[in-house]
Amino acid sequence: MTTLARPGFQVVESETRGRIEPIELYPGVTAQVVDWTDPADGSDPLPREAYVRFAPGSGYTEPDHHGDSSEIVVVLEGELQDEGGSYPVGTRIRGAKGSTHTPRSEQGCLLYVFFPQR
Repeated sequence: MTTLARPGFQVVESETRGRIEPIELYPGVTAQVVDWTDPADGSDPLPREAYVRFAPGSGYTEPDHHGDSSEIVVVLEGELQDEGGSYPVGTRIRGAKGSTHTPRSEQGCLLYVFFPQR
């Protein structure tokens, strides 16, 4: 990550993101976390922002429950699907805190995911 000379700004350049080790969430689904929480209670940090890649034909094997935060997703490449439909490039999806869905992608996709309450 590159921090600009101005306080309060953080930039994640594409080449820098390429060096972030992906975390496997499910087979064929990985996350590159670019920002973690720092819980005041000392509990383990949670991802706050991430790029999530679905390989073609992959998906979550169990429902994704947004228990601690809402979720904002922007489809950057490919197409995402869940119980509600299909979401092509440029789609913004907001899942409310407490909502559940089971994301998947037939053709593969890249998402930007943000958890505002974390």
